[in-house]
Amino acid sequence: MTNTDDHSPRGIPNDLPADDQPDGPIAFRLDELRPWGIGAYEAAGMSTPDATTVVDNQLWSDLRGVDTHGFQRVSWYINWFRDGSTDPNAQLSIVQETPAVVVADGNHGLGQLVITRFMEHLIETASDSGMVAGVIRNSNDWGCGANYPYQAAQAGFVCFGTTTSVPNLAPFGSRRKLFGNNPIVWTFPRRDHAPIVLDMAMTPVALGKVLRARSEGTEIPEAWGFLDRDGNPTVDPDTAMKGIVPAIGGYKGIGMITASNVLAGILSGSAHTGDVAVGRRGQFFLLMNPGIFRDREEYYDDIEDMIGQIRAAGEEDVLPGQRVYLPGEIEQQTMESRSLEGVVSYPGSVVRALRRVGADVDVPFECAPVT
Repeated sequence: MTNTDDHSPRGIPNDLPADDQPDGPIAFRLDELRPWGIGAYEAAGMSTPDATTVVDNQLWSDLRGVDTHGFQRVSWYINWFRDGSTDPNAQLSIVQETPAVVVADGNHGLGQLVITRFMEHLIETASDSGMVAGVIRNSNDWGCGANYPYQAAQAGFVCFGTTTSVPNLAPFGSRRKLFGNNPIVWTFPRRDHAPIVLDMAMTPVALGKVLRARSEGTEIPEAWGFLDRDGNPTVDPDTAMKGIVPAIGGYKGIGMITASNVLAGILSGSAHTGDVAVGRRGQFFLLMNPGIFRDREEYYDDIEDMIGQIRAAGEEDVLPGQRVYLPGEIEQQTMESRSLEGVVSYPGSVVRALRRVGADVDVPFECAPVT
């Protein structure tokens, strides 16, 4: 069931613990999850190539340990197909293009599909011009936002990306939900290593973690800073999602969200502020070839020099009990480890949702748990 009350995020299932929820976490093999996911999306109306793109995007998220943004959302998206807010056959269309600017329309398709196609187009354009800004309207939830700038970084580009999202946060000092969480992503290519990745929500934790706690029937830490609608601290995830969601840095975080709302919503010609809904989101990307600013090899040399200084600080001057990581390094290590094992794990609430949606589309979730 999708939330319909005024204080819950639009299009997000009201997912509470149920009697048929298994105990988790439960591990599954990627080589079984992938074909099941493709089959489920095909049964819901997607073509095989499109379903494959979406599934690979979601499993990439799960491999990185961002498993609140991967297969957890299969049931969300298939429900969006059913309620008509998302078109399973929609494709990206280019509205306007110059050597340095691309404007696109996602035509209410799944974000993982249309944004992936958009990023492929932006990389091709930037390969000729060296720098390109792109906006896409009528898009959707982008899942793990790092995926798209990561593709750009692998192609050698510095990349920034941001998105609108369904209203969850209020202007500082208010309780009226007007802004989405609107995460931002920066990626920076390295010569011989995985890129530096800064992928951050505008809240102390990604809201997917609060939704996960709600579906698992667990409390959230008071230190996360969520308040009820009267401004009192709460550890209840359902109250937290309907209450006052904190922004990082208070009014500074809301200021950053406002800027993202302009870039990804208003500049793209998509829905913005309180009008953002499923199928009516926007994204903004900026790709830059370091070689148009300076010698490319010197850029790589300085990136490694910076990393060397960070490593030295983490080895020679580290605080007791601490360890220094690069942005995105923990996720990269998780992805490399899980890719070698070929296994990812999900809590009981996600397994329950996968079983239910599999039964709904007549593609039973029969992936065998890994013991």
